[in-house]
Amino acid sequence: MIGGYYEEEIKTLNKKRIRYLVVGGLAVNLYGLHRLTRDLDLMIDLSLPKEDLSKFIAAIKPLGYFTNIPKSKWEKLAAIAFVNKNDADKRIDVFLKNPIDFKKAYKKRKIFRVNKFNIACVSFDDLIKMKNIANRLRDWIDIGSLQRLKELKTINE
Repeated sequence: MIGGYYEEEIKTLNKKRIRYLVVGGLAVNLYGLHRLTRDLDLMIDLSLPKEDLSKFIAAIKPLGYFTNIPKSKWEKLAAIAFVNKNDADKRIDVFLKNPIDFKKAYKKRKIFRVNKFNIACVSFDDLIKMKNIANRLRDWIDIGSLQRLKELKTINE
């Protein structure tokens, strides 16, 4: 999933200078745990909510992304899903209420270089923190696996 599935989307966000962080399953993959994930989970800088969200939507719309959720309902949502009209398997989930402070997380971000492009990802510790906040079975499995991976890397260094 890392290689090329969301490559165009990430390159577009980079080109449009949208401050984003990859979180969720793709972030887990980037840190070295390979598990199936179909969506791209993102936090974006919402310090200027209307400007940044509008900029994000303008960037992904030409790629075929849309949402059926009326804007009038967005204020009540923690996240919103954008689906791709050209590929039903592609979905971008964006936090409308970031679970952790974006500015602090952005300063600690990890940049992964994949296929000659950069991916801004939440830090390892912030990924664990977000997984704890989400508190779902899949997240607890990820936390255990990520912690074991970290221990193995520490042992091998």
